[in-house]
Amino acid sequence: SGYHQVPVTSRNRPKTAFITADGLYQFRALPFGLTNAPGTFQRAMDIILAGLRWTTCSVYLDDVIVYSATFEQHLERLQSVMDCLAKANLKLKWSKCSFAENNLKVLGHVVTQEGVGPDPEKLKAVEKFPCPSDGQSIANKIKRVQSFLGLCSYYRRHIQNFAAIARPLTSLTKKDIPFIWGVDQVKSFNALKIAH
Repeated sequence: SGYHQVPVTSRNRPKTAFITADGLYQFRALPFGLTNAPGTFQRAMDIILAGLRWTTCSVYLDDVIVYSATFEQHLERLQSVMDCLAKANLKLKWSKCSFAENNLKVLGHVVTQEGVGPDPEKLKAVEKFPCPSDGQSIANKIKRVQSFLGLCSYYRRHIQNFAAIARPLTSLTKKDIPFIWGVDQVKSFNALKIAH
């Protein structure tokens, strides 16, 4: 794991302490599960790849995407990224690496030479999402609508007039508004399912 390659300073190790029947333990490397671990790891990657971010690569935690216009440029940029990672003593897990790809799935999106779009596999969750049912409490119906809106909102940049389409559903999540699943809500729900 990338996290386990980031050392915890001796000054900060007591903050990671936990006790077992065998005694007190402290982490020497960044573990999963700490509240600040993702931020710490992201900051480390930002520092390691500082001169390359946004010109050669993008970094989100342990996902590093190297982009280029030509294959030759790609090789040069890969070398630059590899040099920075090696200088920081970070090792890659080769089975998780892809190189010189024209199509890439990352963070629920598909990146191609034409641009960025939603991952069709992830959209299946939107398409299969159940509408609120009569057997649910009002609180559970509201939670279901909120979950659906959250799922759809992740891809809102790909849906023209998202806010207008979603308005009949978002109004159901407001305080002191009665939950009425009517024709407008059904239209909104179905429109968002096919809008992607």
